[in-house]
This record gives sequence, C-alpha cells and structure tokens, in this order.
Amino acid sequence: MPSTLLTGANSFVAAHIINALIRDGHHVTGTVRRASAGDEILALHPEWKDSLDIVVVEDITDQSAWDTIFTDNKFDHVVHVAAPLLDNPANTDYDKHFLQPSVEGNLALLRSAHLHAPGLKSIAVTGSINASTTGSPAELTAGPITSSTWLPISQEEARAMNNAYISYCSGKKEGELAIWDFVKTQTPHFGVTVFLPALIFGPPIEPLSGKGGVEGLHYSANVIYQLINGSNATVPATTFPSYIDVRDLADAHVKALTEPKVANKRLTIGGQSMTYTDLVRALKGVKELEGRKMPEESGEDKKVTPAKVEADEGNEALNMTFRTLEETMRDTAVRLVELERRG
Repeated sequence: MPSTLLTGANSFVAAHIINALIRDGHHVTGTVRRASAGDEILALHPEWKDSLDIVVVEDITDQSAWDTIFTDNKFDHVVHVAAPLLDNPANTDYDKHFLQPSVEGNLALLRSAHLHAPGLKSIAVTGSINASTTGSPAELTAGPITSSTWLPISQEEARAMNNAYISYCSGKKEGELAIWDFVKTQTPHFGVTVFLPALIFGPPIEPLSGKGGVEGLHYSANVIYQLINGSNATVPATTFPSYIDVRDLADAHVKALTEPKVANKRLTIGGQSMTYTDLVRALKGVKELEGRKMPEESGEDKKVTPAKVEADEGNEALNMTFRTLEETMRDTAVRLVELERRG
C-alpha cells in the first residue's frame, strides 16, 4: 500500500484528492494547521478513518515541522496542496502575506523531503493558472496559455500595485519559480509535477466553517451558489473562461505520482472553456433546482475574451477523461442544495 503525505488536508481540492488516493489504495497522512480541523475531516468522512491519519503543521514555512514528519514516517509520495489563499481581507502585505509564505511554504517542504525522505518517489503540487495570467483581457488576447506561459508581472510591480489579487497571482508565480529553481540546483531524487488549473468547480465535500452549511463555501462553490440563490438578476460577468472539475483534477494528481512522463514538468490541465452563461444554462437542467429563479441572460458574456488554455500535454500523458459541464453543475448544485437545507 503506497503511503502518501497530503498537505492542507481540509481544503476543497485536498478533500477530493484524499478520496481519490484512498480509492486508489493509498494510506494518507494529511496535514492541517489546527487539530480541530482534522477532527472535522474525520467527523464528516468516517469512511476514511482506517486510511487517513492527521498531523498538525501550524506553519508550512517551518522546515523543522516537515523534518519531524519525514523522519517519523516513510512516504512514497507527497501531494502538496497547502498554500496561501485569497480569502482573508486582512492580508494586504505583499511580502508578508503572499510572497514569503508562497515561496518558503514550497521550499521548506522540498528541502525537508530532499534531506529526510530518501525513499520518496514523487511530489505533485497544486499550482494555479494565476502563475501564468491574471485573466485580464490583454493577457488572454496575447496568445494561448500554455505550460510555458508565465505571469508578466515582476515582484516589484506587484508590490507597487498593492492589490490583493495581483499579490496572490504574483505569489503563485514566485512560489512556483522557487520550486523549479530548487529542482534545477538540487536535482532531488524525487520527481516534481506542478498543475496549473483554471477555475475549479465541483461538489464541496470538505468541512465548512460556520454551521457546516453554505456560509463556509470557498470561492468557486460560492460562484455557483450565487447563480442559484437569487443573488443575481442577470448573468454576471465571467471571471475566467476556463475550468476543470475538482474530481478530474484530483485524479490528475494521483495519476501524476506514478507517471514518469510528467515528472519535473509544469502542466496546464483540463482547459475546458466556459462562460457564466454556460454555467446557468447547465444549471437550468438540474431537476433539484426546479422552481428557482435563475439569472437572465444579459449578453454580458459577449464581451468575454475567449481563453485558449492548451492542456493537451498533461491531458494526454495522464490519459485524462473529463466530466461534462452538465455533470459538474448537476453534482455541485445537488450538494449545495443539501448544504443549504442544513441552515
């Protein structure tokens, strides 16, 4: 049975990766910042209790915490999901809240694995397409987004802009550059794969804050919820015209752990195109949403700059198949309605 370390275990993406790893026969050790988060995971998913252990890492930039984990355990693989998020309005300092934790959060883990995990075979990292683009019309029309595309904003420019979203995107870029510099200079004994997903949709199966209902939804789930709860009279503007189903992304992470073709590569993944009008049209076909007033089509999406995300390399190397937009929206909506009923 493969033994796999997964960081940031209580997140949206991580919950689906845990599910995929266990389904594939892995024993998983998941890290969380607080012990209560681990309790919440196992309370929500008691079916995982025999295959999931929880350890606390309060600060992902603290290499000594990873040293302890790697010396106390023998892992075959690592899936690195933990990273700074754009979810706290108090995070306004580029260096303190975005750059430093993005870079050091990656390097602390890599350094420790290199020193203390001689049997480690591979690390799969959940990156972001924001390391390649902010999604601005100028960037989207500059050409297709590929695995070689990098965000055209320097640290100095991001610092001067003093904008949380730009700081987040720059942090993703700089954190990933740090990974590739480590791979180049240290030539670790394990392979590293970094995925660059766009918007990630799908049913939330992670523990939610608050009462456990819709109050604690993460960004992408909230995007869908606001399309079905009456928040919008008309279809809002599309924030980014490409997505992947979270379950497909989870499968990609698991496949990458044992696929030599993707070792030491950054990969766009999925790359399905969509607009928010497409989301609404798919949601209108969900029977569990019958009777709800959906946003009216406004023509706003005619202004959307088409985004071509070239993801063939990763999709083909990992032999990926993808859920349809209709399946993704149906499963997400059904789960959101269930959470909504909890109050």
